[in-house]
Amino acid sequence: MQALLISLITWVIAGAEAWFAYPIINTPLVLCPIVGAICGDLQTGIIAGATLQLIFLGVMAIGGTLPADAALGSIIGTFLAIQTGQSVEVAVTFAVPVALVGSSLTFVGYFIRTLFVPVTQKLVDSGNERGLEIEHICLAWLPELPKYILCFAVLAFGTDLAESLVNSLPETLLNSLDFATALLPAVGIALLLKVMWNKSTAVYFFLGLLLALYFGQGTLAVALIGVVLAVIIVFRDGNKNQDVAAQIEENEDGGLFND
Repeated sequence: MQALLISLITWVIAGAEAWFAYPIINTPLVLCPIVGAICGDLQTGIIAGATLQLIFLGVMAIGGTLPADAALGSIIGTFLAIQTGQSVEVAVTFAVPVALVGSSLTFVGYFIRTLFVPVTQKLVDSGNERGLEIEHICLAWLPELPKYILCFAVLAFGTDLAESLVNSLPETLLNSLDFATALLPAVGIALLLKVMWNKSTAVYFFLGLLLALYFGQGTLAVALIGVVLAVIIVFRDGNKNQDVAAQIEENEDGGLFND
């Protein structure tokens, strides 16, 4: 029942991610606590969600690339770790390889949606708006169904196999996994910085580094300071845009009267 409930809820969230214009809910930070709550270990779910979110932070689909499926990896990894009574490090051990394999299932979803292109064209040509709405709703959820059927199968029948696998691992390897898990969030942030890094954003990175290392601020404090700075920047740039628009309008009016 736990496997079925997790699979259904996360399937709905996966469809809602597309239906509601990607509100960033199909992520480890949201999914892992849900898995933890259903399995009766919310604390492990929250910790696993935060850890895996950092690991997959820089993973994104660019162009036609197929990124690792962070959602599927996080769901299965967290569930198996809780069911086997292991730590968050073991959740990461399961999550990363599952996420890599899950990217192939993402391709299956893309392929299913591609099959409906002729149907969409016919609906457009006939002006069938209701049909387009129904198709859009169906294509938000149905292409994800094979992935979550597999997810249910792994959650329902793979726990014993996972437990025996973890128990067979030597202590040295488990300690190595703990060390690697501590490094993986840094890799995720590095991947994100590789995309975002430029002269205008570098100063904020070093500001956060100084706040954490030299002023002893925690992650929450640094994040809240970042929110305040973001609000200041938005208001500042918004006022600049309004001033520019007003100047353009004034110049256009002046030019009209000069003519």
